[in-house]
Amino acid sequence: MAMEVLQLCCVIILIGREVAEFSARHLPEVLLKDSFYSMGYYDKALRSSFLKIDAMLETEDGKNEVIKICSESNEQETESPKKKGFVARQGEGPEMKGCTANVILIKKNIVYVANAGDSRSVLGKGKTALALSTDHKPDMEEETKRINKAGGSVIEGRVDGNLNLSRALGDLHYKMNKSLKPEEQMITSDPDVRQFPITKDFDFIVMGCDGVYETKTSEDIVNYFYKEFATNGGKITPAAEKLLDEICSPDFMKTEGVGCDNMTCLVIKFLQ
Repeated sequence: MAMEVLQLCCVIILIGREVAEFSARHLPEVLLKDSFYSMGYYDKALRSSFLKIDAMLETEDGKNEVIKICSESNEQETESPKKKGFVARQGEGPEMKGCTANVILIKKNIVYVANAGDSRSVLGKGKTALALSTDHKPDMEEETKRINKAGGSVIEGRVDGNLNLSRALGDLHYKMNKSLKPEEQMITSDPDVRQFPITKDFDFIVMGCDGVYETKTSEDIVNYFYKEFATNGGKITPAAEKLLDEICSPDFMKTEGVGCDNMTCLVIKFLQ
């Protein structure tokens, strides 16, 4: 998926499925209504909004909405009565479903980047790549400490041998220790929030999920867009579509699964 954005306030990448849909519906409104936002504390507002999405998912209304989204998405995928019945029996809610979230808010000439999970934002600045976010992986020292303190373990780079990321919206099964704050849970929705004043050498930002960066480094991606923009007249959408075509696996067996992960790419271009 590629999106061309010329004037914006907030751009969001949510990678998952049902919880991603839930978050896409509610996060912008939650952010705009947050008291920190109205006071101009945008970094605190972003962090507060991520945590509020989890609080919404814990309510009966939130759980029922995710279950409904799950049923609707499966109905779109298949007309199989067998699969529909399975979904209805399982009642799949946000306990074992989650999504990563990478959000960019641009206000008053400052780029605010909030990230929970392993989606990523990279800035093309003066022909070089600058990381705007850090992937949250369980084997990172800070993440491992929190996971262990919350009663979990990291097995082969995964939380309790299951999730291969350490921060996400949803996945409430890993957030059930009532003696801990939301930001102290094994899996937390508490994002890193960074801010970058916009300067004249800001060219573009590439936002992508982990699949986009599976076969190419951040530097590779930024260099790719510089080259494409130089040859295609600066058109965003064709460049992003071409990138996704290149990194998608042509054959699952030949690439052993590489290039088969989620791939969403958003490009924000600065018109100086």
